[in-house]
Amino acid sequence: HHVNENDSGAATAGYSGAATAGYSGAATAGYRGAATAGDSGAATAGDSGAATAGDRGAATAGYRGAATAGNYGAATAGEYGAATTGEYGAATAGYRGAATAGDRGAATAGYSGAATAGDSGAATSRGKSSTGDYGLSVARGSNVKVKGGLNAILVIAEENNRDFEIKDWKAVVVDGEKVKADTWYKLVNGELVEVKE
Repeated sequence: HHVNENDSGAATAGYSGAATAGYSGAATAGYRGAATAGDSGAATAGDSGAATAGDRGAATAGYRGAATAGNYGAATAGEYGAATTGEYGAATAGYRGAATAGDRGAATAGYSGAATAGDSGAATSRGKSSTGDYGLSVARGSNVKVKGGLNAILVIAEENNRDFEIKDWKAVVVDGEKVKADTWYKLVNGELVEVKE
């Protein structure tokens, strides 16, 4: 079952199908399918699927899927999925997923996930959060880690295992001296501790 529609078209494919739509198009693929849409398009794929959209596009993939969107785009992937966007984009991944956004982008990952954003970006996770220079890295959970470039702000909160209340938290600016750039940190007894990655 393969459907292909160019230029502002819409494409839909069923179980194990692949859907491709051109510029400003919409592509949808079912279970284990792959969906691709051009600039300003929207691509959606089901479980185990891969969704790709161009600049300003939106890509969504289900459980264990991979979603990629270009600059200014939005990519969302479900559990164990990977979401990637270019500059100014927004990437969101679920439980144990990985979300990556370029410069000035926003990356959000769920429990045990990893969120990475470039310079002046923001990364939020319940696992590992990393940004470039002038970024904002936020992590909350158990045994979470943060990293940032120069002048980035690191916010880390360690929770109690039994009730998820905050046990310790700390917010710092990466100055390159007290807090090193591009270095992973975790919180131990309320203090930042360097982590060898």
